[in-house]
Amino acid sequence: MERVIEVNIKDKYDFIDKYNERKVSGEMINYFIEQSTFVRKNDKLKIIINKKCEIEQNLTQMLKNSLVEEYNKSLSLHHNIDIKQVLLFLLGVISLILYALIKENVIWKEVLLIGGWVGIWEMMDLELFDDASERRKRKTLNLLLTSEIIESENEDKLVG
Repeated sequence: MERVIEVNIKDKYDFIDKYNERKVSGEMINYFIEQSTFVRKNDKLKIIINKKCEIEQNLTQMLKNSLVEEYNKSLSLHHNIDIKQVLLFLLGVISLILYALIKENVIWKEVLLIGGWVGIWEMMDLELFDDASERRKRKTLNLLLTSEIIESENEDKLVG
């Protein structure tokens, strides 16, 4: 089955970022991500961009570049989360080892025990919950990058 996402561009800045005319607006990228979230694995995706205003840029290439940029941002965030997970895990393990090595019955021994388990729990929380949404976003962006993009110009262009 083929899923179609169709957008009508009535104004140049409906599609293009108003502060950087070489990029697609963040709202438009988020719209494409939202619309393609529920596409199944075997479905094909087609994006149709109907231009109803005067835009000189190649919207297809601009969209692909912006999607690649968004994908790279998501990968960078994933890398930062991985580093945070490793640090939390190491902190947790070191705290638990220190807890095991201390023979005296002092209050900060219990703090090390609780801190160690919290560090390990936070690492698991990042892996199971925070990263899942980013993985889903990267999967959706990959689907958008491999989709067919059709740019059409309508004869009934609006003045503006």
